[in-house]
Amino acid sequence: MTCQIPGSRRKRTTISLVLFFALLALAFLPFGEARSEGPPEVFQLELPDFQVQPSSQPELTIPSANVNQILIHILKPAADNIDYGAITTSINGKGAAPIAEIVAGMRGKIVKMDLKRLPGYQFINGRNTVEIWAQNRRGRMYYSSFVVKTVTQEWNNEFTYRVEQAPGAKNEVPPQIILTEPQRPIEFPPSASNLNVLVSGIVTTTSDIRRVSVDGKDVRFKVLAEESTRQLTRLDDAERSVAFETTSRVRANAPYFVVEAEDKLGSRVQVLVPVFTRKPGATPVNGQKFALIIGISRYKNNLKGIPNLKYADEDAKAMYDFFQKPTGGGFARENMLLLQNEQATTARVHEALTQFVTRASENDLLLIFFAGHGAPDPFYPQNLYLITYDTNYAEMDQTAMAMANLRKFIEQNVRSKRVVMFFDACHSAGLSTEGTRDLANNLANLYLQKLLYEQDGRAIITSSDVNEASRESQKWGNGHGVFTYYLLEGLKGNADTNGDRLVSVGELFRYVQQKVRQDTRLQQNPRMLVGNNENLALSVARLR
Repeated sequence: MTCQIPGSRRKRTTISLVLFFALLALAFLPFGEARSEGPPEVFQLELPDFQVQPSSQPELTIPSANVNQILIHILKPAADNIDYGAITTSINGKGAAPIAEIVAGMRGKIVKMDLKRLPGYQFINGRNTVEIWAQNRRGRMYYSSFVVKTVTQEWNNEFTYRVEQAPGAKNEVPPQIILTEPQRPIEFPPSASNLNVLVSGIVTTTSDIRRVSVDGKDVRFKVLAEESTRQLTRLDDAERSVAFETTSRVRANAPYFVVEAEDKLGSRVQVLVPVFTRKPGATPVNGQKFALIIGISRYKNNLKGIPNLKYADEDAKAMYDFFQKPTGGGFARENMLLLQNEQATTARVHEALTQFVTRASENDLLLIFFAGHGAPDPFYPQNLYLITYDTNYAEMDQTAMAMANLRKFIEQNVRSKRVVMFFDACHSAGLSTEGTRDLANNLANLYLQKLLYEQDGRAIITSSDVNEASRESQKWGNGHGVFTYYLLEGLKGNADTNGDRLVSVGELFRYVQQKVRQDTRLQQNPRMLVGNNENLALSVARLR
């Protein structure tokens, strides 16, 4: 006996079956596709001065550093569960609470930061960082970092750059001056009252140049062909350029002299070149010399997110060998610790920073060199690490050297008042993101300085700026990172600018910064802070 289903019931049954199988199919769709869009946006950055609309892009570019206000939008639904007092911001690593106010907005909450309210918060020409942390009522922490680059650059770290954009040219790139002479501050001998100084350079612009002046006097200039511009300025994006050259009479009692350029729109740029009387020569180190040198090219987990490097271990070995030479300071081998590749585990690095560094007493010199990867945690990008040989990419908090711990070890264990640190970190464009979310901006070099430069007795130089890759290649010394290559070249005597045959910390840092920038077409810009180590001698220049 068969059961006959009436037409209406048959129709309803058919529809029910279709719905059932549709839901069943949805249930078995791969979850990866649903998650591929990522979590909802929580933060967006807005720059009203340049009509930059709210954006979650981690890196933005603006014409110049003339920023008055920054807005960070905290979006719903996350914003609904975040209290006003649970929001923290910083600009270039400096807490921004004194210049910030938080208000309600149509899409959530808005953090308004007035960069002109207090000194120390203004953007610089180059790379700037804006960070925000927000914790909801359940304890979940949200974090984001933004890198804001300016087209205008500070081509020489020892000069002061001032940019004034014409009222109607806010979104136009103002002129830029690259001085080819002089390349450093004007240094007077003690007995001289004035000097004739050769002043030459290139002015690049997106408009036509109206005027170039040196110390208030207009100078003649000529338009350069495109190929000449690229050769001289090492800029691929220079649109219009002019060259100038003159001789200027500089007085010893003047704090600086000014080179200025103005375009046809009325935007101006000034370069202030310092003038000073020659300082005493480099001072030798009193006491013993100790060096902790770490270089990692081979990583245990190189197939699991941490790519090997080519020359970091050789960089470390070259520094280790050089400092033992008489011209390199004559470090005693028993006062040096070299950790390469498999030796540079997290445990060994911890041990070195808790035991070896304590051997340097108050009047001794302690030198620390690190070549390898530096990166944020892929899951918690506000946490930054130096990557050791046995770091597990997915478990950085347990297996890498946290920068906060690095600071703690140095604070607690270093007694020396003379500490010089070199970090050739972030050798490559970044660690692999396979199987994890994308990495945030890499602020490792910014926070190496912020965390470690707490006393005048410490000098620190990092190989690159925020979010930059540090380059290595066979072309530098038959296989070096460009930063370490010029460290060695400078220490051998090329950085001795005053001719006293001693290479001081200040001389070395300026030499390395300029050479690395030039050789990488301004794609790698070392950062440096020297404290009161300006005249501390590190090596003896070879006879020329």
